[in-house]
Amino acid sequence: MRVHCCLVVVVLVLFGVADAANGQAFQIVPQTPVPARGSDQNTAGHYSSLGLIKYLNSFTSYQFPNPFPPGQDPLSRLEFPIDQWFGELAAGYRAHWWSMHGQARVNLTRESPRLMQDSDWDDETQPGQKTIFSESKSRLNRGLLVDLHLALAPTDFIVRPVVGWRYQYFYFTTHDGYQEDLGGNGWNLPGDGIDFRQTFYHTYVGGVASTRVRELPFFGRVRGELRLEAQFDYAFVNAVNEDLHLLREGERITRENTRGHCWHMALSARLRWCERVTMRFDGDFQRIITDGDHTLTNRAFGLDFSFNGSRVWSDQMSLSATAEFPF
Repeated sequence: MRVHCCLVVVVLVLFGVADAANGQAFQIVPQTPVPARGSDQNTAGHYSSLGLIKYLNSFTSYQFPNPFPPGQDPLSRLEFPIDQWFGELAAGYRAHWWSMHGQARVNLTRESPRLMQDSDWDDETQPGQKTIFSESKSRLNRGLLVDLHLALAPTDFIVRPVVGWRYQYFYFTTHDGYQEDLGGNGWNLPGDGIDFRQTFYHTYVGGVASTRVRELPFFGRVRGELRLEAQFDYAFVNAVNEDLHLLREGERITRENTRGHCWHMALSARLRWCERVTMRFDGDFQRIITDGDHTLTNRAFGLDFSFNGSRVWSDQMSLSATAEFPF
């Protein structure tokens, strides 16, 4: 709720600035005025960009119930933090009536300053009582995020429809944890504990609202061109995750195949600093919620069965700065 409120406030402030400038297009003009380049005809063409992204207070989690009486729900819950730095490479094309954009992000750092949490409710006489809890260090071995979208209608329209597809892959390993039970007994969990892979596939529709500010003063005699955008979209999501408990006997693997949805909102400010470079600053938030089936296998003990009731969810919030180059 606090994240949503902050995003709404930022939208109101940004568009308040735009209204104060009569909603006209901007341009950076060092020293002396030159013809405006904010029009669609002049900005049409290919571009590429390099960016740096920081994820904040983000995570991906899953839980599943006990399929047998008394049916604890959840029986187990695992929560993996996402707060690493990512690098971004993007490219696209802008035309008068449409634009296309593609981007890929990969993690630059691995270790998380926050701990992964693992909770269990395994006392059948007290189904609602959490009985075991552990925290472990967590590293993101690989994070890969891909986003492709197409926006229609001229860029000077107040709201343009957008359709797109996202791919998200996270591969975590927990290590060097500490576990404690309800009775106060505690023990260390040295070395690697859990390998966890999570994949999301999004197909989304939404809209992009934009406005421009002409000849916005920044410092001294330098004036700039600023474009503000807010994107909101709704996605249908398929998710697959796999959990390998490295400290359990045999090869204990749990898998979830789930479906659900995602709400996504992004705010962007594009600032043209000079003729060939545009700086872009983005704030992004998405909430994913899916549910489906759970499969447990362990060949050493002859286990292989499935049941419904698993739940997977993820909150992802990021801030980014990007340099964009037309060509």
